[in-house]
Formats: sequence, C-alpha cells, structure tokens
Amino acid sequence: MKCPIAISLLWIAATGVAWTQGEGEIGSPLPTWAPGMLDIHQIATGRGNAAFFILPDGTTLLVDAGAASDGIPETDPHPDARRTPGAWIARYIERHLPTGVTNLDYAVITHFHADHMGQVGPSSPLDATGEYRLTGITEVGDTLAIHTLLDRAWPDYSYPVPMKDEMVTNYRRFLEARQKSGMAVERFKPGSSTQLVLRHDPLKYPKFEIRNVIANGEMWTGTASSTRQLFPPLDSLVAADRPSENMCSLGFRLRYGRFGYFTGGDLPGTPDPGFPAWHNLEAAVASVIGHVDVHVVNQHGSMGEESEPFLQSLRSSVLIVPSWAPSHPAPDVLKRIMNSRQPPSRRLVFATDLREATKIVIGQRASQLEGPAGHIVVRVDPGGDRYRVFILDNHDERDLVVAMRGPLRSEGTPGSP
Repeated sequence: MKCPIAISLLWIAATGVAWTQGEGEIGSPLPTWAPGMLDIHQIATGRGNAAFFILPDGTTLLVDAGAASDGIPETDPHPDARRTPGAWIARYIERHLPTGVTNLDYAVITHFHADHMGQVGPSSPLDATGEYRLTGITEVGDTLAIHTLLDRAWPDYSYPVPMKDEMVTNYRRFLEARQKSGMAVERFKPGSSTQLVLRHDPLKYPKFEIRNVIANGEMWTGTASSTRQLFPPLDSLVAADRPSENMCSLGFRLRYGRFGYFTGGDLPGTPDPGFPAWHNLEAAVASVIGHVDVHVVNQHGSMGEESEPFLQSLRSSVLIVPSWAPSHPAPDVLKRIMNSRQPPSRRLVFATDLREATKIVIGQRASQLEGPAGHIVVRVDPGGDRYRVFILDNHDERDLVVAMRGPLRSEGTPGSP
C-alpha cells in the first residue's frame, strides 16, 4: 500500500496538477474543526453514501449511512473488510466530532436504498437487545446517539407504495427501539428552514440556513415555505410511469454567508426516451436552488445525471461524486460537466472512489478529476467567504491529507435566511 504522500506525488506526476498547501499540509492529519467553521465530510467507504457535517456552532449532522454489502466483485471496501461500512462510518465520525461531543444532533436518510441506509443480510448482527440488525444507519445509531432522525416517509412508510421489505422493516424496528430511548423521528418537510437548525448557538450565526428543497416530489417554490407537487396523482399513472424510489429522494440547500451547497440523494436527471418529462427532477429543483459553490452529484454520477438545466442554474465550482461502483461516474455525466460552456469556466470535480473498470471506460477524463480518490472534505472559513477542499486518505484511519484545493472564494448567491 502506498503512503498518502506517495499517492499525492504520483497524481501530480500523472496530471500536472500542483496542489496548494497551507492549512492541512500534505501528509498531515486534517486540522481540528473550530467554532465558526463549516465542515462537510463525504466519507468514502466504497459501499455507498455518507456525509458528516459539523455546522458553525458545533451542531452535527449525518446525511445517509450507506452499506451496500452485496459484495460486487469490482468494488472494494475502505479502509478494508475487517469492519462493516456502518462501523467505519461511526468510527470516522467519532474521530472528527468536536471536542467533548459524543452524539449526533441530526441524521437524515435521503431515500430507502441500501447504499444510502444499509442492506440487511444473513451476516448482519443483532443489536444488544435483539430488536433489530446492525447495518448502515442502524449500526451508526447503535454507536452514536442520535437526537433527531429525519426521513421522507415517517410515520407510515406508504408512499408511493407501502414499504415492507426486510431493509425498511429492520429500519423501522430500529426507530421504534430508539424512540423509547428518547430519539425524535420526523418527516422531512419540503419548504421548511426551521427543521434542520443550529442547536447550540444559532444567534451567533444569523447568516446560516438549511432550506428543505424537495422530498416525495413535493418541492419548495422559492417563496416563504410554500411548496408544489411535481408528481401527478398516482392513480392517474400507469405502473411504469410512477415515481421510483430515487425520484422520491429528499434534498436540501445549505447557505452560510456567501457559501452555498446542495445535496439531493439520487434525484434523477434526463429521462429515458419516451418517458414523462416530469421524471427530470433536476430541471425542476434547479430553478429554486439557484447558484451554489458546491454540490453533490446526484445518483453517484450515474447515466443521465447533471442535466444542462441543472448545471446552468447551480453554476457550482466544485462537484463531489459520491462514487463507489464501477458505473460511477458515467462518461456522459463527466462530459456534460467538463465540456460545458456554461459558467463557471472550470469546474473542479472530486470523486470518493474510482475503480479500475471505471478508469478504462472514462479514459482521459480520469486524469481531469481533482486528485486521487478518498474522503472529500469541504471546510468553509468562519463567515462563509472562503473554503477549501481536502482529500483524505481512506486506506487507514489516520485521515492524512493527500491533496488540497484552495482557498476558493465563495460566490454562491447570498441570501437572507
């Protein structure tokens, strides 16, 4: 296994990209979060999505805890297979929590797929009480107490169809058990800016806001907290046209001063030929998200994502691909991102993983990515005017910096929360 410095030097030699150094020297651990900073960690386990946030006042948030444990031959777990993805996620969070903090203020599940919440398999162990199995979010929640958990379907889990599969059933058992211990569970409310809030010192950071944009096709209109439904009535649709689980993904926009960020689970982009136009949820949400600095590429960068209206509206300078499978990211997605004549003139694209099979398919575009794969950390300066992007080595738990880009100037449209 190559050391982090060697990985960085090899990348520079192959690509000609020289990395800015400063805070977070190459080969050193990421400096500790401090009050006023905003940290966003896209954790790279090789088994799905997980993003850990430390907000300016120390409020903590986890978005997804993927654990696709089906063992696709072309994928590798990170750091390795000694532990489960849920255990690696929990341990990563514990290493980066603010001093003295031992729990999560919020956890959010964008939608109910294994690579976002955890797959239940024959080897998934029972928790200490025997009430549910440990995988993904249930394993993280078994290690770190969660104050409030939000998802798109609580409490009935019946839209667009009743969800009774083993994964969701296990998840609901976890919720019921944890509610007895005091965890709050809420349905994510599109349009709201008061559901995910700073919990410790909100008055100190008046220019911080998380705006719930979409869930279950219900989208914020951009005015106050009003919403509109993008999906037609279910009873008017043939089965093939009904919204998929990916279409029901929730998404939110974060603003901190001038800095803007968006994440939207697996929201789909370009529909397949002949399918309804409303299947392109990217085009709809783009109009209300507006200009941001950073966004997470939808559905891991699978085919059809990052449609032209989406790229044109968000104008993100930094795009993070939460890749883990050989199909992530797809060549057409990278082409639209990197060849676009829409501003900004250059987009910095980071990927949490890049399989050998993927490199063959995407060809020279692999060298156009901003550095080697690993944990991707966006660190925003107090006040939100500047930010940096770090890549941390994910082959062990030292979390050493292997590359860094920045400081970059925040240019997302400022707003008054």
